[in-house]
Amino acid sequence: MSDIEQIQKDCCDHYKADYFPVGSEQMVVISDGVYEGMPVEGVRYPSPEHMSGWWLTTDDYKGDVNTLKTVHFHHIQQKRPDIVIYMALPFGYRFQIGSNDDRVWFDEGVAKEVP
Repeated sequence: MSDIEQIQKDCCDHYKADYFPVGSEQMVVISDGVYEGMPVEGVRYPSPEHMSGWWLTTDDYKGDVNTLKTVHFHHIQQKRPDIVIYMALPFGYRFQIGSNDDRVWFDEGVAKEVP
């Protein structure tokens, strides 16, 4: 197990969640500001296999889905390793990092959404 996989496993254990890692070629939806290091809110939706389910947004996101980008997970690993720690949490989890109110929580409504 790599260092990042162990850190992700430890994160899942801490939140008493199943370990559900993302494959490096799976896709992640991001808004502007994610690569630039802004505070991020992430939510993981039930998704088809090629998608990780993760949507990562910053305050730059104003609700227009046409501004979102779909990128491979390995790009997130390279550009935002601080986010990767949380990304083995299963569908239904959310996290908010980079602000004064860093937190992780489970959202049952998200977990029940149909892809």
